[in-house]
Amino acid sequence: MRRVNVYSDQAKDFIAAICYLPLHTLQKKSLHRSQPSLAPYDRLGFKWYPSTRFIKAPVMTTSTSLLAYVTNAQDNGSSLGVGSVIPVDLAKETALTPIPIYGRSMSDGSGTNAIIVTSDGKTAFVTNEFTNSPAGSVSKIDLASGNILWSITVGAEPVDIEFVPNTKEEWAWVANYAGKSITTVNLTKGVVGTTIPVPGAGPNTVAFTPDGTKCYVANWQTDNPAGSSVTPIQVTGNGASGTVQPSIAVGLNPNWIAITRDGTTAYVANKGSSSITPIDVLTNTPGATIALPGPPIQIQLSPDGKLAYIAIAGSSIDAVVPMDLTTNPATVGSAIDLAKGAQPHWIAFTPDGAKAYIVGNGNGTLTPITVKGNVLGTPITVSADPAADILDIAIVASLQGPRKGAAQNKAR
Repeated sequence: MRRVNVYSDQAKDFIAAICYLPLHTLQKKSLHRSQPSLAPYDRLGFKWYPSTRFIKAPVMTTSTSLLAYVTNAQDNGSSLGVGSVIPVDLAKETALTPIPIYGRSMSDGSGTNAIIVTSDGKTAFVTNEFTNSPAGSVSKIDLASGNILWSITVGAEPVDIEFVPNTKEEWAWVANYAGKSITTVNLTKGVVGTTIPVPGAGPNTVAFTPDGTKCYVANWQTDNPAGSSVTPIQVTGNGASGTVQPSIAVGLNPNWIAITRDGTTAYVANKGSSSITPIDVLTNTPGATIALPGPPIQIQLSPDGKLAYIAIAGSSIDAVVPMDLTTNPATVGSAIDLAKGAQPHWIAFTPDGAKAYIVGNGNGTLTPITVKGNVLGTPITVSADPAADILDIAIVASLQGPRKGAAQNKAR
């Protein structure tokens, strides 16, 4: 790589990576709740990473040393039992060798859904729905080798996972869609902490305030009847537990939640109502709804917190809608149209905020958008399998270069 003085760009990325805290992008992701046509377990949805997807904070101006990790809920098409995480070299615009994640048996689809990555870029945690099983799991992945280090059982159909801020990435919370609960997980020890029942049916995504004191849970429920609430939970026990507060009425099928960098407002994507509901975090009061041109799947905030991109996927629309967060109320801009049938789901910004990458659940691609001017780039093929079900994305700095291949899983 090009060298400046005695430090390479790669070395500077490493220094930046250890000197900055990770930014929690808004998400959430509701993963499998956006596309009724997807089988077998995709009731349509996205996931985010993630209410919020964590992205690394090293300052860069290009994607030269960036890798994206994309979840694929059903990797080998009709072959059950295999989900995967697919690394993508963003500089070369090339998908690398997938990391396979197996179900408990080959008749038990793993349904790999949401992903979060540690701030050093070395370790990922994913949720696995296990579509034919009463309980799902969280798996820890060493990204350099592709080895599954451990898997632990959580609730039924875990669709989202997010780090609890200010716990040094020790704790994460998992939204169990069919389990109607939140599972807290100690990531350091690889053990379950607490199960928190959620009063609304079908918890689909979780999002934390930046200080880590409060979590908001989107209650999707089902297509019929549709959920229409968000449940706040006060975080206790340094991230190990929480106290449920009264639910807040929002639009139909709340699919994702993104919380502003200052922690004052939570934006809820209502897929069933084609709208956004802002919530005042201090009072837990919903504000006036913001209309959208189609069903929102996910919301992602830019690193500076001034802009949100909203993935819109419907029968007649495949687009990303920018929303200006510097105005009050937030202002929706013109739709950025994607390829027909792309069905955009999760979104991730590069650490410098110059680009965003959009997961195309409908066509197996990542589409880059240059934020200045909202200019579309050429889609990157992540999976050519027509039965692929790509969902969440995390972007990290590659400190040691892309992995050359995937080692065989040691835990199933």
